[in-house]
Parts: sequence; C-alpha cells; structure tokens
Amino acid sequence: MTRQTASIHIDRPPREVYDYMDDVSREEEWQPNLRSASQDPPGPSRVGTRKRYVSEFLGREIENIYVVLEVEPGRRLVSETTRDSAASVRTEVTWESEGKGTRVTATVEGRPRGFMKLMPRSVVEAAYRKELSSSLRRLKELLEV
Repeated sequence: MTRQTASIHIDRPPREVYDYMDDVSREEEWQPNLRSASQDPPGPSRVGTRKRYVSEFLGREIENIYVVLEVEPGRRLVSETTRDSAASVRTEVTWESEGKGTRVTATVEGRPRGFMKLMPRSVVEAAYRKELSSSLRRLKELLEV
C-alpha cells in the first residue's frame, strides 16, 4: 500500500474551491492525466455518488470507479474505488480556511491491482506523488487567475 499526501494554499474561499473541485465536468481541467470523468447521480457529491474516471497512469489507460463514503460540503470528502477498478484507492480531500484563502489537502492511499502489481513499489509511489502534486499546482493556477 502506498500513501501520498499533498497540500496547497489557494487564494479563494473554501466553498468556491470545493465547488470547483466537486464539479466532475471540470476535473479534466486540473487533473493532467484524466481523460474522461462522469458521475451518477449528477450534481453535488453526496454519500453513494459514483464517479467514473478514465486516466493515463504509467503509460496505460486505466478506469477507476469511486464511491463517495463521507462528505461535508466545503470541508471534507472521502471516496473509495469499487472492486472492479484498476486500483484499490481511498482518497480524502479537506478544505480549510487559511488567511483569506483555502488550504487544500489531498491524501491518496492505494494498493495496486493488475499490471501495477508487477511494478516496483517505488515507481508506483513516485507516479502517485507526481500526479497528486501536479494536479494541485494546476488547480491553484486555474483558480487564482
């Protein structure tokens, strides 16, 4: 199992940052490896919401379906992949007031499945770390324009 945490300050109020990140139609804008995303049911996330992502990871296309387990709009969201996903992943994102902006902290815990199980753990961890950091940097760039 690999666990990665990244955090960034964004000069926007927590609820605005949360609403932008929770809009599945905008996720491709700030997640560089994401190829497509959809959600059922549409609208704001709530417990039980299912989000389907197709991404490029380590040069391969993978599909993961996440189910929202816990949600406090504007503060915290926890989700986990289903058994038929490419990886066993649990994510937790928090949004906290920090000065006049927001501290976004994302934690990803994953256990490889399929082809990823054959890769050295250090390679998978480095890929998770890079993807998480680049996503948060891109998010900051987009929201602070």
